[in-house]
Amino acid sequence: MVLLNSVFEANQRSFKFTCLTGLAFCLAGLLLSAGCSKGLVGRTPDVSKIWICDEEADNALQRQDYEAGILLHQQFLEKKPRNGLALYHLGYAYGQTGEHLKEVSYYEKAIRRGFQEDRIFFNLGMAYGELNEGKKSVRAFKKALEINPDNADNHFGLAVAYQRNCNDKLAEEEFLRVIKIDPNHLDALLYLSMLYADLGELQRARELLRKILEVDPSHRTARQFLESVEKE
Repeated sequence: MVLLNSVFEANQRSFKFTCLTGLAFCLAGLLLSAGCSKGLVGRTPDVSKIWICDEEADNALQRQDYEAGILLHQQFLEKKPRNGLALYHLGYAYGQTGEHLKEVSYYEKAIRRGFQEDRIFFNLGMAYGELNEGKKSVRAFKKALEINPDNADNHFGLAVAYQRNCNDKLAEEEFLRVIKIDPNHLDALLYLSMLYADLGELQRARELLRKILEVDPSHRTARQFLESVEKE
């Protein structure tokens, strides 16, 4: 059986930036390799809040058979409708199929049932981002940070939410917090370089992109963006 601290593949999505202009806009077609990600990684749970999910349903998610995962989780929840972990997993499965309204709905149900780890609020923030619900996205990431304030990905999610809401100052502050926690957080370095390029601070953008390529010389997105920036 799968306990609360099960580990699934990271939920990865590319955020859509509607307010970026200039050089940063050229990344729109390159961001498939970048984005927020957070594995469903748990810590030692409160013993009063341990849920066990259906093993076959979880196995379907592990092999990325989301249609089967949805069906099996639905069947399991018919028997255990208050199981917060299963509700979370069902929301995750819907998110992977692009049904973000249902994804949000099941995350919210899981939260009401008491499943309130930072990972669900992170994924909730991403889902609201997909629905262009900027304020709700920010609130969800802030909740994730209340629970786990030292997690670099939680700060990264909030930074991206600020960036897509065109709040450049707060986005920059959060990206810098990510890099302070994890100096080699490549997504944070990339997105901050985009922000600096959009603000016309091309030298700072170049420095970040070169840092990415020092860590990962094969990073195609960073290399292509750096080539664009260096032409300016």
